[in-house]
Amino acid sequence: MSAQQDIIVGGVDPQVQEVKKVLWGEHIKGDLFSRWSQGFLYSAEERTALVQTDGGPCAVIAPVQAFLLKQVLKDSKTIQNNFNEEQVDSLLCQALTEILQQVSLSTEVANVGQATVCTTSEPIPNHSSPPPVTNDASCATTSNSEATSSKYSLVFLRKQEQTQGDTSETAPGVEPLPVATKSPTEDEFHSRLGLERFGSIEQVHKRLLENVSLLKGEYGVLQFLYSVLITKGVTSLVEEMSENNELIDPVHGHGSQCLINLLLTGRGVNYVWDNDQDLGGLTLKGICRRCEVGFLTVLERLRYCEVGSYLKNPKFPVWVVGSETHLTVIFSLDMRLVDPETPGERARRIFHSFDPDGNNFIQAVLLEDVMRTLDLYADPAYVDIMKKKLDPESLGIVLLEGFMDEFFPNEPLRGPDTFTLYHYNGLCRPSSNTKIRYKEGNAILLESNLGAVSDENKILTCLQTKWPSIDVQWVDGVTPSID
Repeated sequence: MSAQQDIIVGGVDPQVQEVKKVLWGEHIKGDLFSRWSQGFLYSAEERTALVQTDGGPCAVIAPVQAFLLKQVLKDSKTIQNNFNEEQVDSLLCQALTEILQQVSLSTEVANVGQATVCTTSEPIPNHSSPPPVTNDASCATTSNSEATSSKYSLVFLRKQEQTQGDTSETAPGVEPLPVATKSPTEDEFHSRLGLERFGSIEQVHKRLLENVSLLKGEYGVLQFLYSVLITKGVTSLVEEMSENNELIDPVHGHGSQCLINLLLTGRGVNYVWDNDQDLGGLTLKGICRRCEVGFLTVLERLRYCEVGSYLKNPKFPVWVVGSETHLTVIFSLDMRLVDPETPGERARRIFHSFDPDGNNFIQAVLLEDVMRTLDLYADPAYVDIMKKKLDPESLGIVLLEGFMDEFFPNEPLRGPDTFTLYHYNGLCRPSSNTKIRYKEGNAILLESNLGAVSDENKILTCLQTKWPSIDVQWVDGVTPSID
């Protein structure tokens, strides 16, 4: 499809209706819709920091902030506050485009054959659109025939008089379509959403730049969210979700893990471990490839979930950080933090894949499988020798540390032991004079793990899921909140 097509709707478009149901459920509480009705707003104190005006939309704003910071790190390698509004608009649109691209690429491979494929993106001009999503293997399957070309959808709120026409086509260079000055009701909002379809990522990026004022307007976050969900397709999304719950909690208004994963990885799966896991014949879908930006959560330290290496070790040193109720972002300028994994780190990751309960040991009968997965010499006679050596008391288990000492002794540590971290929390609290800006901290990896769970220092508790021995001294002396 070489040209865009405007679909101007009178009444609620069927696709919008489907998305509305999977997002909100059968009914939308007025206060939740109001809380989610905000644009992508920039902090006056930190030009590249997004502001969240109320609780709830952090499930969209934090991932967008993470991809925006990725663009900052990729292009400038510094945190500076001298960007003008046009430059930040460009960074925002690059971030939004990359998220849409990931979503489309994760959907374009069909479950026809059984051969796992690598998905690659279209070539994109430098500085005009985000870099290609790299060709890591996805969990999707396809036949040997070439996958169909990507399709993208953008959703914008139309003026009321623009919702009365029939479907029409327009040239790619049409003017932005401003919203009416009066805020619509929830029903009116959905009836005034117009869909635009594109065949290339360049067209998407161009159109986002043209309509950046809408993205910064009252319903910018929702317009982008609906664009993501329609690009994904409700059918594809529901197939990825393990539970048929609403993406936005109907009581508290928080985004689900499926929604967070969709925006971070392009796949709306419910779990954050590596790959899929089988539980009594039930497939629980996880993260299938190393991600561009990562995810950490304090819930892992409380043993409510397991975050895999694909999210803990992203390609850029940017992590969305989850508390029980909110999402913030931690990042660093030090690219050594995301160096490719060493053989020892790969061994630990694979060992843990055979240890789903996180006990740091495996059943001895699984030793051969682990060794073969790691391409180690695994002749049955040799495996028996190793079992006796690694399980001298015949307990039927092999400890992780014994395994590592035997096969990967003196494994060098990867990355620096001191580095600078920055924390972002976009929530604007009416009861305080908090200014939205990045908080700087000096991190050090100690010789022994700290291991404490602290309600007073949740951010450290969360960071220890990635760096068990980390300690951080914040420059202003105040520990930032992840709530």
